Amino acid sequence: MSVPEELLASIDRILNGHPDDADWLQLQQLRLGAVAPGSQSVAINQSADGATITTGDGNHILNIVFQANGLRVGERDYQGDGAEMLRSLLQEILKPKIEIDWPKVSRILLEHQIERLTSNPLTRNEGIAYRTEQVYVPLGLVERKKVSRRREDVSPEQGSLLYEETEITRKFEHEDFLEQVLRRGQSPRSGGRRIAVIGEPGAGKTTLLQQMARWVSEKIAGAISIWVSLADLQGRSLEDYLLEQWLPAMVQQQGQAEASTLVKDALAAQFRAGHVWLLLDGVDEMPVVAGNPLGEMERQARLGGLLTQARIVLTCRLNLWDGDRHALDTFDVYRTLEFAYPGQVEQFVGQWFAALPEAQVGQAERLCGALRQPGKERLRDLVKNPLRLTLLCFNWYLGEGTLPETKAGLYEQFVADFYEWKRERFPTMAAQRRRLNAALGELAGKRSARRERGFGYGMILSVSF
Repeated sequence: MSVPEELLASIDRILNGHPDDADWLQLQQLRLGAVAPGSQSVAINQSADGATITTGDGNHILNIVFQANGLRVGERDYQGDGAEMLRSLLQEILKPKIEIDWPKVSRILLEHQIERLTSNPLTRNEGIAYRTEQVYVPLGLVERKKVSRRREDVSPEQGSLLYEETEITRKFEHEDFLEQVLRRGQSPRSGGRRIAVIGEPGAGKTTLLQQMARWVSEKIAGAISIWVSLADLQGRSLEDYLLEQWLPAMVQQQGQAEASTLVKDALAAQFRAGHVWLLLDGVDEMPVVAGNPLGEMERQARLGGLLTQARIVLTCRLNLWDGDRHALDTFDVYRTLEFAYPGQVEQFVGQWFAALPEAQVGQAERLCGALRQPGKERLRDLVKNPLRLTLLCFNWYLGEGTLPETKAGLYEQFVADFYEWKRERFPTMAAQRRRLNAALGELAGKRSARRERGFGYGMILSVSF
């Protein structure tokens, strides 16, 4: 008996209510590439309307067509309750299976993205390259309920207190946050499903999000961590970006040329199963046609689709978040804490110089000693910010162990570093830099007049970073 005849005979016995074990095995092995033990292998081409089964020698072809009230196998039509049952069974058996280890492949792609993000062109030009984990000092977080009131009774030596939270619910150490909020979902509004990490420029939000992404990928079973730098959307919706850019990059990791409809459906199934974590960096940098980025993110979240089925952790600058208090009000809000002085500041300095191609332990010790000197209170306060501390280490290394006398001198170094850092993306001439510095200084003076005199370069950093 030929292969089609064997299959038809099995179908007849199933529909007549007299199948044996061999008949069920015949159907099950369709998906495994054989129609019966020891028989020829088959190729299955399935569509929404049916399937074509071709034996290995190419001579025997059997068409299966799914109909509204039954099915056609070869030249025979089958209808009735039994035929509908068989149609459903064949549809499931013949459905192509997508064999993708989603957590593993997404982890590989995540590492590529993080490696690209942490490649610093400023330090690389000086032969300094290090991995984030070599210098990372875990940041704590505070849970917020509402916008904090600004303190006005702050001395210049403690300027960072201007931004200290006055309306907080709870403080978290790094590991506690990962376990309690991300793993156990212990957050008051969203149950760990919608998390916003906010902070000042240079406060370490992106680095913290990277550590969260890695932790989720490694520690939560089945998790698919998807990193999106929101500046890369370039006017597309987040869902379009996931399907048109992230997914094709993922399937290329699998050796496929493009993401088929079947692969897209498989990704959607992962979203529905609750396995997908979206790590969205820099809401404040997301291009929008109208309104502001938070409003656009809220609009997209309301549309439904993939976003509503994912767990989301996003970062945003403090000024944007506080400026639109009603957007994304379903998110639990956590603000980054600064480095503690001297403990975390000196730990970071030691790790930064230890990560150099030739470790410079003596340089680190001398910088820490210089910061401890009397009269350096304002500088010590300023470098509690991770980005400013990084730039201080870099300038100390290039300057062979010299510390600016004033905070203005420190900011002059930082601004010069910024122009060098961004010269490929925003090339400027010396005259343009002078005009820009003057304009930013004037803006800073207006905004800081009620706080402390001479904070102009601080605003430059706030605008720039």
